[in-house]
Amino acid sequence: MGSTLPLRQHTPGPRPSRIPSLIGFLSLLFLLLTTPLHAAENVFTSGKAVAEEAGRLAGETKLFLKGPVDPYLTETAVAATLFGVAYVFDEKIRDEFAGPHHGVMKGITNVGNAVSDPLLHLGVAAVFYGAGAATDNTKVMGLGEEMGEALLLADGTVFVLKGVIGRGRPYQVESSTSYRPLQYKGGYDSLPSMHTASTFALAHVLSSRTDSIAGKLAWYGGAGLVAFSRVYQTKHWASDVVLAAAIGELAGATVGRYRSLAPGGVTIAPLSIEGTPAVAVVGKF
Repeated sequence: MGSTLPLRQHTPGPRPSRIPSLIGFLSLLFLLLTTPLHAAENVFTSGKAVAEEAGRLAGETKLFLKGPVDPYLTETAVAATLFGVAYVFDEKIRDEFAGPHHGVMKGITNVGNAVSDPLLHLGVAAVFYGAGAATDNTKVMGLGEEMGEALLLADGTVFVLKGVIGRGRPYQVESSTSYRPLQYKGGYDSLPSMHTASTFALAHVLSSRTDSIAGKLAWYGGAGLVAFSRVYQTKHWASDVVLAAAIGELAGATVGRYRSLAPGGVTIAPLSIEGTPAVAVVGKF
């Protein structure tokens, strides 16, 4: 299913510099690290808190890696189906959005791209955590923790997959099946979309803290806009953002699941040892 449009029509022009975002993120961290903190236990002042955070990340990583099979096998099948459908129509969708963009839609998708920067998201998580630590507000600090952990899971996974898969960007190649795996070439880091994964990870965490249906829809509506913006401006194939959304959602859900396992809480599960009935005690200790 080849495209009949010349490659130059898909080129969106020079990619914007990430330097301002990086400078902003580092500035936020500097302010946080130089702000007097009063909370007894936080990663800025306590080695114990750092160790606890590392332990949480390790536990969440284990849940994240087995999550697509247990307990989200059905969701994985749905995501795989959507990915397959999008993959078939990737070139048609790219060609539909190819060419110059004008008007309101361009402005909306520019906003969608701007707010989806993963560095910006990490900065927001750091601000929430730092503000909670500085004011002894454990609720705010916990929200920053959850956002940061979900982002690390989502962004770390996407970072690894991008280089391993090596899929060509829609503005870089003519065919959606152009790959250079494990070569880490510029323009061959399309699958999956880190901006989309990062945004969906945040959307899950924030929606889990939101009681109203309208609020939850707003968070996911924003994430959907980001995914659409990446495709509309031909920065990603449609299937790139489908997989990325699934990764981000899994990351956010994993953090919530891990924290729902209260320390000391146990579950009794049936077990058989060499034919002898037994029970297993399952929990987080």
